[in-house]
Amino acid sequence: MSVPRILKLLLAGVASVLLLVAGNVGIGPMPPLEVLFDPADGLFRAARQAQPVPGEHTLTIEALDEPVTVIRDERYVPHIYASSDRDAIIALGYLVAKDRLFQLDFVPRVAAGKLAEAFGEGSVEADRFLRSTGMDWGARRNLERIQEEAGIEQELVSWYAAGVRAHTDGLEPEDLPLEFRLLGYEPEPFDALQAMRVLQYMTYDLTYSSDDARYGALQAKLDSASFRSLYPQNPAGLYVPIIPPSEMGSDTPSARSVLPGGRVTRNGAAASILTARHAARAELRGTLAEGYIPGKGSNNWAVHGSRSASGAPMLAGDMHLGLSLPPIWYEAHLVTPTMNAHGLTVPGAPVLVQAMTPNTAWAFTNTGSDQIDHYAMEVRPDRSAYRFDGEWRPLRAVVDTIRVNGGEAVIDTLYYSHWGPVHFADSDEEPPAGGLADGRLTAVAEQWVAHKPSSTLRALWGMAHADSLADFEEALRDWDTPMQNVLYAGRDGHIAIRSTGHLPIRRQGHGRGLLDGTSRGGEWVDRVPFDELPYSRNPDQAYLFSANQKPTDDTYPHYMNHDWRDGWRSVRIDSLLAGSDRHSFDDLQAYQSDVDVQQLDAFRPIFEATGTLPNDADTLRAMLLAWDGVASAERPEPLILDVVLSEIRRLTWDEDVFTGEDRPEDAVLVDLAVSDPEASWFDVQDTPEVETVADVARRAFVSASDSLRAEHGDDPSAWRWGDHHRVIFRHLTRSEQLRPLWRGPMPYPGFDATVSPARGRETTHSASQRLVIDFSVDPPRAVAVIPGGQSGDPLHPGHYDDQLDTYLQFEYYPVRFPSTPSELPDSLVTQRSSLQPAAQ
Repeated sequence: MSVPRILKLLLAGVASVLLLVAGNVGIGPMPPLEVLFDPADGLFRAARQAQPVPGEHTLTIEALDEPVTVIRDERYVPHIYASSDRDAIIALGYLVAKDRLFQLDFVPRVAAGKLAEAFGEGSVEADRFLRSTGMDWGARRNLERIQEEAGIEQELVSWYAAGVRAHTDGLEPEDLPLEFRLLGYEPEPFDALQAMRVLQYMTYDLTYSSDDARYGALQAKLDSASFRSLYPQNPAGLYVPIIPPSEMGSDTPSARSVLPGGRVTRNGAAASILTARHAARAELRGTLAEGYIPGKGSNNWAVHGSRSASGAPMLAGDMHLGLSLPPIWYEAHLVTPTMNAHGLTVPGAPVLVQAMTPNTAWAFTNTGSDQIDHYAMEVRPDRSAYRFDGEWRPLRAVVDTIRVNGGEAVIDTLYYSHWGPVHFADSDEEPPAGGLADGRLTAVAEQWVAHKPSSTLRALWGMAHADSLADFEEALRDWDTPMQNVLYAGRDGHIAIRSTGHLPIRRQGHGRGLLDGTSRGGEWVDRVPFDELPYSRNPDQAYLFSANQKPTDDTYPHYMNHDWRDGWRSVRIDSLLAGSDRHSFDDLQAYQSDVDVQQLDAFRPIFEATGTLPNDADTLRAMLLAWDGVASAERPEPLILDVVLSEIRRLTWDEDVFTGEDRPEDAVLVDLAVSDPEASWFDVQDTPEVETVADVARRAFVSASDSLRAEHGDDPSAWRWGDHHRVIFRHLTRSEQLRPLWRGPMPYPGFDATVSPARGRETTHSASQRLVIDFSVDPPRAVAVIPGGQSGDPLHPGHYDDQLDTYLQFEYYPVRFPSTPSELPDSLVTQRSSLQPAAQ
C-alpha cells in the first residue's frame, strides 16, 4: 500500500472518530484516543492488517479434514477448491469472517435485537421492537428443529461456524476491523444460532410489512364502496402477470383456500396498539432494521433458446435491496467432487443464495404475498391468560434483558400466545384507553411466517447440487421463507419460474385490517401445496420474467395478497422481451439499465386534457408530451414529471382521511381519471370551486412551473435530473457518525418504478447486484457486478468500493468459473492460499 493511500484511509478513520466524538447520538461509548494515534495498536495497525498478503501463503485451520486451495481473482472473489463439501463450507466461513467480520456480527444483532450491546442506550427502543417481532424466537425454534433432525442443515451451520471461529478465535482486539475499534465493542462469538438469525433477517427484510393498521384506520373513515375502489384487492391499471394466462394450471385447488374473507374487528384500542407499532417501525426507516419497504423488490427474466440469439437459454437477475458498504452480498465460487457453484451469499449464511453451476442458474424476486396477520385479543388484567374460543388460555411471559454498551441493562418482558408474539399498549397506560369494561386488557397478537419452521437452508443446498430442472424443482420443494419468485434456466434447455414458499391458507380466506383473535376465523390451517403454487415452464411466448407484480391473473384460486403494487415494471419488461424475436447477451444487459418511465404514457391523457395553460406552464407540458420517457440524468423532463405528479397527488388526495403513505396508488388515480373525471376526489378542498381532473392537472402544471422556476431558473432546458436525483451508498450501520465510510451521493438515472429502480430523489434502494448468464458455451458465459467490493474493511487497499464506478456506468465484469485452480491465468490471480488441516 502506498503512503498516500495509507494517509487517505487513516484520515477517513480520523474523521469518523471526530464525528463520533462531536455528534454521538446513542451510538455507544467513545473510543480512547489511542485508537487513533497509537503507532503499534491504533489505526496504523488496522491499516496494516487490511493489506492482503501477496503471492502464495499457507494457513492452518484445525477443523479441516484435507487441504483446501483458495485463489482470489482480480475482483478478490475467492475460488475455493476442496476435497469435500464439508471443507468447502469451513473455508467459506473462514474467508467471510476474514473479509466481512463486522457485517457477520452486525446483521445477526439486528435479528436478535442486540444493537444496544454494541451501540449503547440510543438503540434500546430499536431492540425492544426487534425482539417483539419474534424474529429471534423463530430463529431459536428453527434451530431446535434442525438439531433434532440432525441432517444437512445442522452440518452446514456447524461447518460454517467452525470456519468463522478459525479466524476469530485468538484474534486480538487490536486486530479487529475498523468499525469495532471506532465503536468500542467486540464481536459476539459466531455459532449456529447466529447463522439462523441471518436467515431470519432476510425474511424480515423481505416480508415484515403489514398494512393492517393502515387498512383498519381507512375502513373506519371511508364507506365500503370508496374503500374497495381506492384500495382494490387486485392491481389497479395495467400489469402483466408472472405466469402467462395460457399457462395457468387446471389442478384442483385445496378447498379451504377459496373460502370468503376472515372476520375483521373494529377494536379501537387494538388498532391504537397496532398503529403505535407501525410508528415504532417507522422510526427505524433508513436503517438495516426497517423491514420490508417499497423499493425492495427485484427483476429477473429468462429467454428460451428458441428466442435467444445464442440458441441456448439465457437468464438475467438484479435483486433490489438496500445499497450499502459493504454490500449485502459476498461473492464466492465453491468446487468439490459433488458441487461446482459460483454465486452470492449473505455473510453468515452457510450456502450460496443466488448462483450458477455448469448446468443451471437461478435468480430471485420477492413475491410480495401476505405473510403476516394481526389479531385483537382479550387478556386478563394481570396478563396471565387470554381468551380464545370461549376459554382462557395461559399467556407465556419471558423476562428479557437488553444489555447496553456503557449503560445499565434494561429489563423487558415478552409475551407469547398460540398466534405468536403479543403486544400491549405502553406500560404507563395500563389498562389502555379503550380497555374492556371488566378490566380485561386489549392486546394485539402477531402471526408471521418467520415464526414457522423453515427448511430454506436445505433447499439452497439442494439447488447448488442440482444438474437439471427436475433436480432443481425437487430441491425447491424444501423452500419455505421468504416466499420468492424463483426463475430457472439451464443447459437442459428449460426455463421455468415458480412463486415458491410458505403461502398460508386461512380458515376464512383473508381480511384486510385487524382480525378477531378470540376465535378461530383467522387461523392458518394449512399452506398451499407446492404443486399448486404459481408455475410456468417453457411457455409458448418463449420468455419468463418477474418484477414483484401479481404472479397470476384472477383465475388463480388461492389467496396470495390484497395489496399488489403497480405493475409499471412488468409492462415495460414484457414490452422489451416481446418486442424482439431474438435477444442477445448484450440485450439482456441493456435491459437492466432501462429507465423508460411508464407513468408518462399512463398520465398522458390527463396532461393532454388540461386545456389552456399560462405560457410558462404550457412549456413544461409541451416538454413532457414531446419527451421519449427515458429518465437519463442529463434530461430536465424527469424533474418536471416528478414535481407535476407530486402536485397531482397532493391536490387529488387532499382529504383528511389520507396521509402521505395512505394515498392510493397512481394507477388507481389514472383509472379514476378515465372512468370518472368529475369524481369528488378531484375537488380541491381549499377552494370554493368544484374541480375535475382537468382542473387538478392545470393547477399542478402552474404550481410546478412556479416552484421549479423559482428554485432552478427560468430556462427549463438547463435543468438536469441528475442534479436533484442521486444515489448514495451508506455504511452498513447507516450511521451518520460513520459518514466518511459512505460513498455519494452521485447523479443517477431512473425514476420510481423504472426497470432500473430509482425511487425518490435520494436513491437508497436499487439493484444490489446485476447478473446475466448464457448457456450456449461450457462453462456458461456470465457477467456480473455488485455495488461495492468484496472486502468489508474500509482500509482495504483495493476491494472496499472498487466495483462502484462499473456499477454506476451499468457495466459488468466477466464471472470467472474455473473448474480447477490451474484454469485461472496468473495475470488474473490476486492471491493464492493453501488452507491446511492441523498436523495429526
